[in-house]
Amino acid sequence: MKKKIYSLFSKSIPQFSVGEDIFFRLLDIDNCNVIPYYDGEVLAGCSVVHENCIRLLCVSPERRKIGIGTSLLNDSEKLIAENGFKQAVLGGRDSGLFIGETVPVESSENSETFWTRRGYVSDDGCIEMKMPLSEFDYDGLNIPSCPAETVFGYIEKDEYNDLLRAVGEVDTDWVQYFTAESPIFAARLNGKIAGFCMIDENADTVISSGSNNVCSIGCVGVVPEMRKNGIGLSMVAEAARIAKQDGCTDAFIHYTYLDKWYGRLGFKTFLRYRFSEKEL
Repeated sequence: MKKKIYSLFSKSIPQFSVGEDIFFRLLDIDNCNVIPYYDGEVLAGCSVVHENCIRLLCVSPERRKIGIGTSLLNDSEKLIAENGFKQAVLGGRDSGLFIGETVPVESSENSETFWTRRGYVSDDGCIEMKMPLSEFDYDGLNIPSCPAETVFGYIEKDEYNDLLRAVGEVDTDWVQYFTAESPIFAARLNGKIAGFCMIDENADTVISSGSNNVCSIGCVGVVPEMRKNGIGLSMVAEAARIAKQDGCTDAFIHYTYLDKWYGRLGFKTFLRYRFSEKEL
């Protein structure tokens, strides 16, 4: 069954060349309900549901526009309601694959989609960005200089409590994601942690094919008193430089709104999400 699901996904959404093992890890399929739609012996479509989240719904290209997608959606919403939920969510913030409704990068904010025609609404969203590190030119970057005394490097164990205080100054919701085992890159100025970001080399992401080495950079923050002096951009640039030096082939930015900011380093938007949901 898994082979059929992965084949269907690859045909339905060919712009994502996610490796098969990575795909199933991101989807966490063993903890999901799979709703298949067969046309004879052929898997023509399927929906993957986790609690009240529709993590994936795809239909084979040659079998579209005959009601399969609508049928799968109806069955998904029925399952979600039967499990006691009052709301269906597309993707879900804890999904490793798609965290919302995927929309073309160039589409307008209010463009009609399969989902909006079926009652799903959104009041927020985000973008995902990537950069081939073969194109990353650290020495050629045109970004503001940070203070000369700024020092970059990974967080040491004895700095962990200082790190948590810095993270809390930026976003208290982020503190839960920073564990003592996480590889955290930081900028230090005048003996204090000025900025930080998570770095995960060889990460499982939507751009991980299995043959590339993706560095995922996330939860980038600079403490309020040290902002607007180039530390953030310089820190991410230094992180990308180290990732490239370590053999990473691509860099990935998850769940951001800062297309112009990251764009100064060479990142490009490749995916847009709407956080869409429907009352059942």
